[in-house]
Amino acid sequence: MNTFQEQNFGTYLESLQAWSESSHDSFVLHALDCSAIVAVTNTKGKILSVNEKFVEISGYSRAELIGQDHRMLHSGVHDSSFFQKMYRTIAQGGVWHGEICNKKKNGKLYWVDTTIVPRCNEKGKVINYVAIRFDITARKRAEQRLTANRLKLQEAVNTDFLTNISNRTSFSQYLKVLFAQEHPDNRHFCLCLLDIDTFKIINDTSGHESGDRLLKKIAGRLKTFQSTDCFIARIGGDEFAIIMVSNDPQIFEIKLQKILEAMRFQFRSGSLTHLCSASLGYAVSKLNDSRKREILRCADLALYEAKADGRNRIKKYAPFMKEKTERRSRLRTAMQAALKKKQFKLFYQLVLPLNQERPPSFEALLRWDHPERGLLSPQYFYDAFDDAELSIAIGNFVLRQALTDIRYLLQHKIPFDRISINVTSDDFRDHNFTERLFREMKKYAVPAEKLTIEITEKILFGQHNQHILDELKKLNRAGVQISLDDFGTGFASLTHLRTVTFDHIKIDRVFTSGVTERGIDTAIIQGVIDIVHSMNRVVVAEGVETAEQAEELRLMGCDFLQGWHFSKAVPLSQIPHVLNMDGPPWIRSESIVPEMDVAE
Repeated sequence: MNTFQEQNFGTYLESLQAWSESSHDSFVLHALDCSAIVAVTNTKGKILSVNEKFVEISGYSRAELIGQDHRMLHSGVHDSSFFQKMYRTIAQGGVWHGEICNKKKNGKLYWVDTTIVPRCNEKGKVINYVAIRFDITARKRAEQRLTANRLKLQEAVNTDFLTNISNRTSFSQYLKVLFAQEHPDNRHFCLCLLDIDTFKIINDTSGHESGDRLLKKIAGRLKTFQSTDCFIARIGGDEFAIIMVSNDPQIFEIKLQKILEAMRFQFRSGSLTHLCSASLGYAVSKLNDSRKREILRCADLALYEAKADGRNRIKKYAPFMKEKTERRSRLRTAMQAALKKKQFKLFYQLVLPLNQERPPSFEALLRWDHPERGLLSPQYFYDAFDDAELSIAIGNFVLRQALTDIRYLLQHKIPFDRISINVTSDDFRDHNFTERLFREMKKYAVPAEKLTIEITEKILFGQHNQHILDELKKLNRAGVQISLDDFGTGFASLTHLRTVTFDHIKIDRVFTSGVTERGIDTAIIQGVIDIVHSMNRVVVAEGVETAEQAEELRLMGCDFLQGWHFSKAVPLSQIPHVLNMDGPPWIRSESIVPEMDVAE
């Protein structure tokens, strides 16, 4: 019914109630007959009369309708309570107005805007009902289409376009609704965050298309665990969220273990086969607990712990994780202050050539001269390097201090071959790193032939992998040597021998420690030495702590040795003392340098 009809409907009703007394009865009835669907029923609901529009829209003849009740038109859309409320209203003499879905004779549905007016006698007793209806089927269908489109749009907004599972928006809405509901005291919920361990490696080595395929595969496996009590969403990148609800919190760990197992599979991309796994961190809370809104942060801390502990595992949130994070935050703040106060120092450890015709080299190692805890090596503040900005700032300090110290050694004619510094992927985030390095070397009058840059395999798995490889080539062409550190502890060491420009390979101390046992570690070291020598490159063994290890490595053909057996890391002022060694160092039974003077 349009606005004009609604405004004048009261007039129609008044006319109906007075039709037997009005001289214009016939005209009013004619007007209604032309515009509305009209029916008169008795108090028992039997149809007494209908107009032509009623016959037309219902598909029934007058003969089929008269004497029947309106149940023959019921569509099943409305429940019994809908009609009970209607009958109660009109039986008490009230006017009822609403929208009703009826069914035609041919089974098709139609909608009518309906007003039912009771007709009363002089005593106020209802004697019959007049129902006036307007066809609103077109409008209702338009509304239904609009509702369906809205649902489709809402589904699109709440669905991850790549994996076709719920997205972060849907995840947030789910939590909001869950938290707003009333729950019994024994109702628990679990929020788990899942991160794919090998996603970055696959994405960087095999391309984004392979990364997308992996995400779809992961999502497909997670879908098999979805149920009314288990909600799953992709909330960003390679991170997924799992929400479970149960009266028995013990089932959470059981189900998560199954999910963890499902994440372990082989993923093939081109000629490469990757072993996939995931890290899971979760937290559990009662749904009526006031602290439940902190659960996302708790699950995130547990996930961080799972990844830090070696990945491919599950960690449940514990209070110590929050304390650990807070300590890490305080540590970053303290390190930023330490940089300003110039509390960081560089110490130097001897890198001894077994060919005595060339002078030794040194590796620059970072130390924090802490005002309360004394001299600290990076193992005590390594966690803070997760902060990229802080990592870059410390990297800049190391570079400038190392160049300053190299200049000092050159000016004082102290013999050394090269000084090596460690460089991280954060340093290469600045695409001008190489140019800046060249400028700094020129500023400090340090020739490129006096500098070695040490990198680890980890640096090559980043987003800017090709950029880093290109920069390393540029540095090497200029005379800066490249050393591949911690060799053998990464994911694809042998592959990197083909792709990375390098001069030295540094065998990690985990292999050096077992060299005298002549087992698998010895075989690995010998294999690395043979391969690297066949490429006309040299090998450095670090972590040498005994004369026996030194002698074994010498006999195997290792080119350089580094470790406490020869020298601890010492400040710049002690380098001359380290160089005043008598005799072949590998035959000595103990360190030739006494405990360092940390006051230097």
